[in-house]
Amino acid sequence: MNVALYPRVSTAEQAKEGYSIREQIDRLTKYCDAMGWHIYKIYSDPGYSGANTQRPGLQEMIKDIKLKRVSKVVVYKLDRLSRSQLDTLYLIEKVFLANGVDFVSMSENFDTATPFGRAMIGILAVFAQLEREQIKERMCIGKEGRAKEGLYHGSKWLPIGYDYVNGQLVVNDYEKLQVCEVYHLFVQGMPLRAIETLFIKKGYRHKYGNWNPKTMKRVMKNKTNLGYINHHDTFYKGQHQPIIDEDTFEQAVKLLKIRSDAFKQTGIKPGIQTSLLGGLIYCKHCGGRYTKQSGRKWKGNPAPLYYTCYSRSKKVKAMIKDPNCKNKNYKMEELNNLVFDRIKELALDRSVISELKKENQSDTDNTAKIQLLRNEIKKIDAQISKLMDLYSLDNVSIDIISQKLQSLGQSRNNLEIELSSLSKYESELSEEEAYELACSFKEVLKKADFNETRMVIESLINRIEIDNDKVSIYWKFI
Repeated sequence: MNVALYPRVSTAEQAKEGYSIREQIDRLTKYCDAMGWHIYKIYSDPGYSGANTQRPGLQEMIKDIKLKRVSKVVVYKLDRLSRSQLDTLYLIEKVFLANGVDFVSMSENFDTATPFGRAMIGILAVFAQLEREQIKERMCIGKEGRAKEGLYHGSKWLPIGYDYVNGQLVVNDYEKLQVCEVYHLFVQGMPLRAIETLFIKKGYRHKYGNWNPKTMKRVMKNKTNLGYINHHDTFYKGQHQPIIDEDTFEQAVKLLKIRSDAFKQTGIKPGIQTSLLGGLIYCKHCGGRYTKQSGRKWKGNPAPLYYTCYSRSKKVKAMIKDPNCKNKNYKMEELNNLVFDRIKELALDRSVISELKKENQSDTDNTAKIQLLRNEIKKIDAQISKLMDLYSLDNVSIDIISQKLQSLGQSRNNLEIELSSLSKYESELSEEEAYELACSFKEVLKKADFNETRMVIESLINRIEIDNDKVSIYWKFI
């Protein structure tokens, strides 16, 4: 049997506790002689702390154990191996026993070859778990302290838009440019897939690779971009520089929620369209959306494609506004070409855009009315909040509360509809931007790239309304 002796002492321990490396070796040697064990080698670590396992003597012993040169390890006292219960358990279970090596601590009469020694491993495991929890708690307290001071706690995954330098978040200018562009394009109505396609063409990359919709959503929801530090969903004002303003952030988060809620209700994923005008067309009769639908095959020809009102097609129950709606179905190619021609007209002469804007000026000057409606909605929200407070205090019966909430909810819904109809006229695009997009459209059509064509259409058009043969386009520059 080849036995490894492992004596260790730090300078402070030798002065305080009075046992040196030489004294440990002497006692361990006598113990092995009494047991009839052959000493293969002495691995000593004089002057090394037992707080971690990065010690030359210990590492050399571990290497020899893995090479099957040692069959037993003997120490004078358990804490000579390590002062950490966690490290002690790791060395015994994962290094010694895993390689068929028994462990003996002379002072505690601890021997893993005996039933008592094996039972002690279980006790060690309990203390090791306690140590793990204490370490975790200390780390958590440390992270919370840093967060309260406005400092980033450090992580394997740094937020896109920042670097971690000397314990501080520092803006990465190239990533900041990309992050800001994600926010602004999304708020303007561009789908995430279209932004992804655009970024690939521009060659944009962040520290983790290429952009995709999942990454964009995570980035847009991250309050670090506003200058905050998050610790367990509690936000503290950070010392780092924000890279986006609060209004843009709130608009993006709100739009993400709207799209998410729409998907939950209808099963239709916003931004994932299979037709060039999908999601933009509305029925003037019932207020519902139009969707793509296949017609019947005729004499071996491919089935024709149509845009039809959801209420008329009855494809998705949640999207039906009026089951008796009979608004016109449009052949997809016919309506697409009509919209394409309208866009091409914008590029013929820059004054066309200006004229369209002037014609609709009376409709678009709704700033005061929009603000009045928003204030009214806030008042209703305050009334709803008061009612909920009264209910929580048991001051009003549930029947009365329900009636009042229903009435207020209906009023709020009507105001939201009116606000939406007014807001759709607010200019989101400058005349110059609209003209440039319209001029590029002809070349985009030649490429026949679905995503790029769709991106230009969405950038120019807010919505398209169908009223039988009448097609009204609401532009983003008006």
